[in-house]
Parts: sequence; C-alpha cells; structure tokens
Amino acid sequence: MPYPMHVLVNDFALRSFRETADKDYITARMACRARLIQSYRWSALHCLEKYVKGILLLNRVNTQKLGHTVLPGIDRMKERGKFELELTTGTLKFIKNLEESGADDRYYLLSYDIEPLDIAQFDRAVWELRMYCRPLDYDIDGEDGKSENMLARELHAIRVARENYKKGSLIHAGVLEKILEKKDHPAREALIWNNLFFGPSRRKSVKMRLDWEAGNSAFFLNPQIIDEVVKYVTVPKELVEGVRQLAKQRANEKAKAERDAKKAAKLAAKQSGGVA
Repeated sequence: MPYPMHVLVNDFALRSFRETADKDYITARMACRARLIQSYRWSALHCLEKYVKGILLLNRVNTQKLGHTVLPGIDRMKERGKFELELTTGTLKFIKNLEESGADDRYYLLSYDIEPLDIAQFDRAVWELRMYCRPLDYDIDGEDGKSENMLARELHAIRVARENYKKGSLIHAGVLEKILEKKDHPAREALIWNNLFFGPSRRKSVKMRLDWEAGNSAFFLNPQIIDEVVKYVTVPKELVEGVRQLAKQRANEKAKAERDAKKAAKLAAKQSGGVA
C-alpha cells in the first residue's frame, strides 16, 4: 500500500533538510576545532538555514526565495505557521551575527570575526531549532475512537525539554542520534567534543579556550583594487559599491593627512625662520 502524500513530503523534508543540516552541524564543529573559521561559519549558517527550511516544509509553509538566511524563515513561520519558534535571545543574536557579518561569503570578500565561546552559542542554536524539525502537527486516534491533534502536546514537550536543559532534541533515529549510538562512528568524536547539548555525557560544563579570531579581506585592506578586480571576477553589486565608497573615504583621508602634514611643515619652517 503506497504511503499518503503528506508522509512522502515529510520524508522529503527530513532527508533533504534535517539530515543534511545534521551533517553540516558536524562539519562546522570539525572546522571550528581545526580553527578553520570561515569554513565553520559557512557550514554553521547552512546548517541553521536547513533546519528552519525543514521546519517550514514540515508545517507546509513556503520556503521559496529565502536564500541562505535563517531569520527571515523564522519570521515566516511566525507569520504563516500555526505556532512561533521560541528561541532565546542568545540564539537569535548568534544567528543575526552570522547573517549580518557575511557568513555566506565563500571567497573572503568580507572581513570576519568570531567571539569567544562561539561554538557553544552555535550548539545551543542547533539544540533549540532542531527540536522543532520533526512532524508536530498530526492526529492520532484515541481510545474512544476520536481523533486528537498532537501539536499542543508536542510544543509543550519542547518547552519542558528546554526548561530542563534536556540533552538531544526529542528526535529518534536522526543522523545525530545514530552517530551517538555508534561509538566507533568516525564523526562521533567531532560531535561530542565540548558539546553540552548533544552526547552521552552528563557533564554540565566544559573547559574551553577563550579564543577570538578575526581576519580582514583584501577589499578592506586595499579597497582601491576594486575596479581592477571586477574586470576579471564577479563581485556582488552592493559589495562593489561599498568597497568603492571605502576607497573614496580612504583616499580623502590620505589627501587630508598629506595637506595637514604640508601645513604643519610650512608652519614649522616659518616659525624656525622667525626664531633665527
């Protein structure tokens, strides 16, 4: 007997969005541990983006034209879905920083930075979002033969899990769960390393280095190259305009500094001549 269409669409959502997001999550953690920060941020953004799109599709909310973004999808769920994603201020701030600081930049066109304990903020964001990335709005037949919708119960279970800081995300047989169960899985160590939200350990704290890292793009260091570079490379129009403005600002500052230096030199020469 073939599966109903809604079951097949849910299967698509779980395979194409949640499963790939789970893999991006581990990829991001591996990159962060290896101090490959740009790769970490890129994978982190894609991971969270896919969880949100999976949540939207599971609840039959359109995911089109969202691009590599997270917050617009969260807003769309609030506007068009049956419930709102309850996320902490810290998680929303982490996502906003990823989006606004250009985590979707693949070519080091933009400067970047991460704050100390960034990976812990990422882990929490995944933990909070992933709880919603499963079928929540479904009906079951009660003992009296009447159908009961489970959405309210499922949302309550999410709130309880969050309040009690329950590890995992109420998902059974997901990619992360399968990796955790298999102790010899090659990705397991990367998943549980310093992870307070996923893993078998009962620890409530981990020791982390308070690392901070930043890097400046070539356009920030030498914005005057922009018009030569765009002869050979496709650069987003808004970025081109921004770099041109920066180059103009730097040129004006340099010209002003040179004028001020000349004035100071003339004044010094005049004063020196007067004393003599």
